[in-house]
Amino acid sequence: MNKLYATLCERFGLNAYIAGDYAKAEKWFRKLELSEPTSIRVLRNLGVILLAQGKPDEAERYLIKEEKLYGASFYRHSALADLAYAIGKRKEAARRYKLALKEPECAEGGKAFHMRGLMEARVGLCEDEKKFAATRKAMERFREAEALRESGSYREAIEAFKESFALDETNWPALNNAASIYMNALKQPQDAEPLFARAFELSRSIQVARNLDLSRQAISRGQKKK
Repeated sequence: MNKLYATLCERFGLNAYIAGDYAKAEKWFRKLELSEPTSIRVLRNLGVILLAQGKPDEAERYLIKEEKLYGASFYRHSALADLAYAIGKRKEAARRYKLALKEPECAEGGKAFHMRGLMEARVGLCEDEKKFAATRKAMERFREAEALRESGSYREAIEAFKESFALDETNWPALNNAASIYMNALKQPQDAEPLFARAFELSRSIQVARNLDLSRQAISRGQKKK
């Protein structure tokens, strides 16, 4: 694979991930994996994409392999903490978040300083068994919300996503998903915008930033038509 095509695979894969099309993102990084199976960009991105698709076992293999090959780092601790949190490994999630918080990227002025609040909140949840149990209920409600969305029960899905967030206020994907329904299925960007804004405040996710921008553009277009 030549360098130009490899760069295009990475770009298209990242664009698909930002757009929320995880299957397409995986497809592009699988192509890249054929030529560079042990590169950081392949291991890390496939790990993150597979976790987003609800495939934690596969995700873990890629993320652990990256750490074994390249050593510990903020981004590896952070990704493995998110994975442990997602699958209910409370103590491991707390350990990994604490390690990530100690890395220079997470210090004031560091590239990942904006993530401190979310990670500190998750450490607190992981260290309290009752609060962590509520996060498991949040995940159950999240899955129920996804099923409602797929069945076309959009307003019920929105309420379920909101209930999921109420049980775990670090669960920003629930807000992003509720907002996406308002935006795409119900064509109500004015209701989507505050949810996207809160999700972005928590996550600083590129994907959420894009969604927030699109909702604000849609609101602006609607105001101009009046």
